[in-house]
Amino acid sequence: MEKEYMLDIGGMTCAACSAAVQNALDHEDGVIYASVNLATNSAVVVAKEGVTPEDLVKTVEDTGYTASLAAGAPKIIEEEGRFQMWEIVTAFVLAMIVMYIGMGAHWNWPLPAFLAPETSPMGFALSQLVLTVVVLICGRSFFVHGWKALAHLRPNMDSLVMLGTGSAFIYSLVMTFLIPVDSHAVHSLYYESAAVVVALVLLGKFLEEKSKNRAKGALANLASLVPKDAVLIQDGKEVQVPADTVKAGDIVLVGTGTRIPVDGVVVGGQASVDESTLTGESLPVFKQEGSKVAGGALVTDGVLRVKATGVGENTAIAQVVQLVLQAQQKKASIARLADQISLYFVPVVTLIAVVAAIIWALVGKDANFVVNIFVSVLVVACPCALGLATPIAVMVGTGRGAQLGILYRGGDVTEMASKVNMVLFDKTGTITKGTLHVVNVNALGCSDEELMTLAAAAEYGAAHPIAEAVERYAAQLDLQPPRPEKVRSVAGRGVIATIGDDTVVVGTEAFMQLEGIETHGERTPGSTLVYVAKNGHFLGVIAFADEIKQDAPGTVTALHDHGIGTAMITGDNAEAAGIIAREAGIDKVIAHVLPQDKAKEVELYESLGKVVAFVGDGINDAPALATANVGISVFGGTDVAMDSSGIILMTDDIQGVAKALFLARRIMRTIRQNLFWAFIYNIIGIPLAAGVVYAFGGPLLSPMFAGLAMACSSVCVVLNSLRLAGYRYDPLRGA
Repeated sequence: MEKEYMLDIGGMTCAACSAAVQNALDHEDGVIYASVNLATNSAVVVAKEGVTPEDLVKTVEDTGYTASLAAGAPKIIEEEGRFQMWEIVTAFVLAMIVMYIGMGAHWNWPLPAFLAPETSPMGFALSQLVLTVVVLICGRSFFVHGWKALAHLRPNMDSLVMLGTGSAFIYSLVMTFLIPVDSHAVHSLYYESAAVVVALVLLGKFLEEKSKNRAKGALANLASLVPKDAVLIQDGKEVQVPADTVKAGDIVLVGTGTRIPVDGVVVGGQASVDESTLTGESLPVFKQEGSKVAGGALVTDGVLRVKATGVGENTAIAQVVQLVLQAQQKKASIARLADQISLYFVPVVTLIAVVAAIIWALVGKDANFVVNIFVSVLVVACPCALGLATPIAVMVGTGRGAQLGILYRGGDVTEMASKVNMVLFDKTGTITKGTLHVVNVNALGCSDEELMTLAAAAEYGAAHPIAEAVERYAAQLDLQPPRPEKVRSVAGRGVIATIGDDTVVVGTEAFMQLEGIETHGERTPGSTLVYVAKNGHFLGVIAFADEIKQDAPGTVTALHDHGIGTAMITGDNAEAAGIIAREAGIDKVIAHVLPQDKAKEVELYESLGKVVAFVGDGINDAPALATANVGISVFGGTDVAMDSSGIILMTDDIQGVAKALFLARRIMRTIRQNLFWAFIYNIIGIPLAAGVVYAFGGPLLSPMFAGLAMACSSVCVVLNSLRLAGYRYDPLRGA
């Protein structure tokens, strides 16, 4: 038996860190699947029974990082605070002073006599030494984490910063001690390089951290929507209590301007409710007795008495947050390339730095030049950009999706959804509103009332749309159908009911044929026909019609405009289905398909090389949803636990299908942009720092500019990903 664990990981600072933890977990005995996320500092692990959380924690700790079993969302979405503003400001100001002193001699900047290298070489050196030590203390985390990773033979970005700036500092320190015996040593100080690089990297990491915290904003906002307090009605009195103490069955009072603290059913009052937090729909929805409401929704006008059905972790908002968190953990396959490169990135860069330094030393360059090359290569390399390219984009994109009422189950789902080129729609409840109504009753062997009475009795207690339509129409006629003694339901075909001494068959024409009952009578074009027979004799036919959803034609057009084909799969007859398909603009209709056979139709399209999304209601369509490359559940809002679907739409708005696919394309485009710039940055930066361009007469990259470039690279990746937070659905532009 498999078990899934989520771990909070501490001490990860770059992609090399997450790759090291990933590699360690992958090689742990009993681990089936592991995914480490740098953006959320967490890991999800699926392991065989017998593997304990303690085993996983020990594996991570043996790698040089801290780990604990995650308590849930709060730890993952809380803001990080590794870098403090006062340290950044102190380091930056002092580094600028060190740079002014160190560069002043080269650029003839004015310096007081006690700091000038010509008049006071020791003052010149010691002033830089003292200030640089303070800067290094401000950036001590690089040295602590870098040394720890190096000691475990798993060097990371901090190790590169530590080696580069540490080498420059130690070299300068040795030169400082040599000044009394060799005055020329004063020209071999690199304190400004060490100080400025640390300050710039600190600033870059601080900005990166702030950007990551902002990226968590959408998810954090969702998690904080449910109020902490609730007004409970106890013994006729209003009592304010903590929301997490409310139990299922309690009655909660919610007034204008307050958020509903629980999922529930309205048992009194009327109000307009803003459910945009769950559905993305900006218009308020009218609620009255019997209406379902979701925790976190805002009452804009009116007062409701709500009977709690879901509290705490069982609310829709809590499930949405959990699903979005899960989406962060499941990686797109494109991310695995970055993971593999990150695992070997730092050792390879270190080797390049050493080899480059040795080559330049062998061709006769002095120690200053060699140190410059060594430090620049180490500092310019940035595995962070590679590691953040995918998870940050997925985090921001799926967070934005949640705001729009779209839930992706993982980065892998997002990647597959971006490739979809064929969408198969269920008809009832997906393309249509799913509220069938009787449009014609054609009784041949009895009265219309008797025909409806028999049909209503046979369908008594059933929950499918036809049964509900029969029940509503019978109620309109004030009929009182008897309860059946026995009912046998045949999925997708009909029912056989025993009513008194009679056997009543209600179902499709094909079902009648199977039962040996001959049918006849007029047909109603574009309708769904249900035939009724008693004791083997055909009595008549009832015609039902469904109404197409208003946004269906526009959605189908948007899909077609962006190269996505469409088809409709239904158990209905071809004539009725064809009319609906033509109204919606759908390419092809596949009719008379039983629920269990829909999955075969999905497989057929997949065998033709199509990347298929199946859109259904998530109940009868579960096999097809699970079989499709991407299953998309379309439904109305509060129950979000749809295990067979990769994408869950929080409304029955069919436009959400196009929104989900186009947003997935935008997320993947952003990931590809991030990875491109991350790769290009390192491909250009490392040879430039190693002096390859200089060897052919080009410029030489100084450690300070290398540090600035490295600081900018990961920040740029995060900022590019943050553009997803402003995504707006545009049917013309698509992604």
